[in-house]
This record gives sequence, C-alpha cells and structure tokens, in this order.
Amino acid sequence: MFDSFTARGRARIILKLLSEERKIILKGPLSDLSRIAARLVILVEGLASGKTALSAADIDAIHQEADRNQTLLEASLSGMKSAKTLLSEQRRAATTMGTYTNSGERFEALQKSDGTDRMA
Repeated sequence: MFDSFTARGRARIILKLLSEERKIILKGPLSDLSRIAARLVILVEGLASGKTALSAADIDAIHQEADRNQTLLEASLSGMKSAKTLLSEQRRAATTMGTYTNSGERFEALQKSDGTDRMA
C-alpha cells in the first residue's frame, strides 16, 4: 500500500496501466480504454503537481510504453479507416452498375436493392 505513494510505486502503477492499455488495444474491446485513461490521468496529474519526482529511468520506461501504445493506436486507426474505405467501395459497387454511353463516357446507374444478398 505504501509503495503506491512513492515515486517508484507510482511509476509501477503507470507502467502496469500502460501494459493493460496495450492488451486492450491488441485484443479489445476498445471501449475499455476510457477506464484506463481515467486512471492514468489521475496518476499523471499527481506527478505533474511536483509532489512526487520520478527517476530518469522511470520516465524513460513510461515514455517508451506510452509511445508504443500510441503507435499501436495509430495503426489500429489506420486499419479501421482502411476497412471503412473498403466497405464503402463494396457498398457502392453493390448499389451501382457502371456502363458507358454511346460517346464513351462512364455512366453509373443506381440499382434498387431490397437488402438481401443475391450471392447466397
């Protein structure tokens, strides 16, 4: 218990939370990140108040873990954007029919869909 009030104890708690955060980023659900973030904010604000000073080694370890998680979050966001783009393209392809006019210009006609999968 006393360890959580020391600088080293706070660093351990932050590193543990960053590790939990990494597991959530990798395995989900991402909605659990808000719980971790709230706890991290409280700890970091406590450190920022200047009452507890971390060693350079602890700061480095926290910085490395936070950067690692940031990179994972950016990769996750990039993947979600790619998936959204792909789904949008598939939706467009499923609802339009592309053809060409007599003059050779591209023409896309909307198709009516009843929402059922015709491939089944």
